[in-house]
Order: sequence, then structure tokens, then C-alpha cells
Amino acid sequence: MILRRIYIFFFTYMASMFFAQTLIVFWLFKNGFGFAELLIYYMVACLVALAGIFFFPKIKINAKYSIFGGILFSILQAFVLIKIFGSYQLYLSGLFSGLNIIFFWIPYNAMHFKFSHEDSRGLHSGMYYLITPILGITLQPLTGIVAEKFGFETVFLTGAAMYVVPIMLLRFLPSFDYTINVRNYFFENKFNWSTFFQGIMLRINYSFIPIFTLFFIKTPRQFGNFFGYLALMTAIASIINGHISDKMKDRKIFFYVFSVLAVASFLPLGFAENSYYWHIFAGIGSLSISLASPFWLTFNIDYYKDIGIERTMALRELFLNIGYFATLMIGLLVFYFTTSPKVSLITVSAICLFLPVVSYLQGVYVKK
Repeated sequence: MILRRIYIFFFTYMASMFFAQTLIVFWLFKNGFGFAELLIYYMVACLVALAGIFFFPKIKINAKYSIFGGILFSILQAFVLIKIFGSYQLYLSGLFSGLNIIFFWIPYNAMHFKFSHEDSRGLHSGMYYLITPILGITLQPLTGIVAEKFGFETVFLTGAAMYVVPIMLLRFLPSFDYTINVRNYFFENKFNWSTFFQGIMLRINYSFIPIFTLFFIKTPRQFGNFFGYLALMTAIASIINGHISDKMKDRKIFFYVFSVLAVASFLPLGFAENSYYWHIFAGIGSLSISLASPFWLTFNIDYYKDIGIERTMALRELFLNIGYFATLMIGLLVFYFTTSPKVSLITVSAICLFLPVVSYLQGVYVKK
């Protein structure tokens, strides 16, 4: 019963977020922000998240109050961009995005797995990644249609209004306290290189692919349809693989096979010369990383099982955001010296080759 309420809440939150945020990058690009500025937009969010996890006071926070604050920051992330007056709005939106990571995603992720049975965490990890593409198949194309017919302002305002539903459902969520600041655990444990490189790959998927899509697609309807297509490619794989993993009690083969597949699928992205090949390469990449992501998440739960799920999710976000920031910084530096977005993407994609290697050296699912 508790998990059902959590899933329903997450479904409504993601529906609101899709409507409010799917077209943000397209809107910024349309208003004159280029490749470098869009990378900086994502970098601001990562820096805010890292600062919060490192320096937030070491106090207990009620998860439901925190999630409520996270929803408000998600609303503001899109709301401040309804009318573009200056570049400061880019950074302000990035600030709210980073605060959303701290106050929404850390406690929600902890809640999602705190109330699931340990033997079925692979299944629930699959459910976690299944809800998003199910919604994306319909809502992301819909945002493009609404933007073309009624304007971007209508999309952003509608998305903001939709957040009322998850806010109302907050009262039905279970309550617990958690701590954002996990600086001590960061210094007491070895650097989690596997999650760091997972962050690099995920940031390519969530930042570089949307930005590069703008070079091949010119209308909001096409942009929404493209991400609806990516969602369709990934809708079923995660839940099936998570269920298989729980039955076999051995996640090692899935972790490494899907990690290698995801890495290999990202390498051709920078060589796409037209929309046709971009659709093929990005679709394969999105499918592959969706196959791998549930096992990356479950690995972190297994890896930090002795410190509690709340601290686990905070540490996971910490290492992911270090990887996010490193990806964006490398991409920005390469672009600065080459003025080529393509070379920037090829470089960060090549770095992903280290993921399976460092995971094995770190001992991820390797018996010693």
C-alpha cells in the first residue's frame, strides 16, 4: 500500500516535470543561448547540488517537507524562464535545478527504496526507471504540440499548475528524517569511481543529447516527438531486467554487459551527420543506458548498504554530480579550444570507456 502511494505520487510529479521542463533547452536555444551557455546552465545545477551535499548544516530534515520544497524549486526552474530578459535567468534556473536535486531527489530516492523489500529492489529499480518513459511517450510530444499552437508560456504555466497534484498527494507519503550533508562519509570511504563514471554517462544522456538534438531539429513539435521516441525505446527494458536480476540473485553479469553496451552505444553519437543518423544513434544510446541504469542504481544500494538508504542516496547524488560537473567542464574546455561541439561530444563519449574498467578494479560485484 505504501509503495503504491509512492508510485502514484512519483507518476504525478514526473508528469508535471515533463510538461514544465521538456522544452526548457529548446526555449533557451531559441532565445539565443548557444552550446557553451547551455553547458554552463547544467554546470550551475551540479555546483549547487555539490555545495548543498557538502556544506548543508548537519541537521535532520523531514522528508515530506523537503520534497515539498523540492517541488517548489522545480516549479521555479521553469517559471523564471517564461519571459527571457537576460542571461541571469539562465543561472537562476540552474540554481533552482540544483536545489531540486538536493531537496527532492535525495529524499525521494531514499523513500522509494526504504519501503521496498530488499529481495525485490531490482524490480523496484526497474519500476523507478519505467515510470519516466511511460509518461514521456505521450507527454513530451504533447508539450511540443502545445508550444506550437499556444506558445511556450502556456506550456510552462500548465506544467507549473500540474504540480498542484503531487503537492496534494504529499500528505499520503510516509514520513522519515534524513540528513543532506554526508561530507564525513565521503572522506571516510574510498572514492566511488564507478558512480563517478556513471555520472559522466548519464550527463551525456541528459545534457549533451538534448543540446545536440537542437542542431538537427528545428521545431518544438519535432523536439517533443524526438524525446517521445527515445521514451518509447526504453519503456520496457528496465523493469524486465530488474526482475530477472532479482530472480537470479546475481547482478554482476547485467551490470557489466549493459555497462559495456551503453558505453559502446555512445561512441557513434559525435559522428552523426544528419537527423536520420542522429535518431538512430541517440535511440540506441538511450535504450542502452536505460538497460544499465537500474543496475547502476542497485549497485549503489548494495555498495553502501551498511550506512542506511538515506545516506546512500545522498552519497550517490554526490558522486553522480561530481561526474556530471566533470563531464560538462571537459566538454566546455574542449569546445573552448576547438570551437567544435562535435569534438566536445566525441571526447566525453570516449572517456566513458573507462566505466567498465574502473568498476572492475573497484571490485563492483567482484568476489575477492
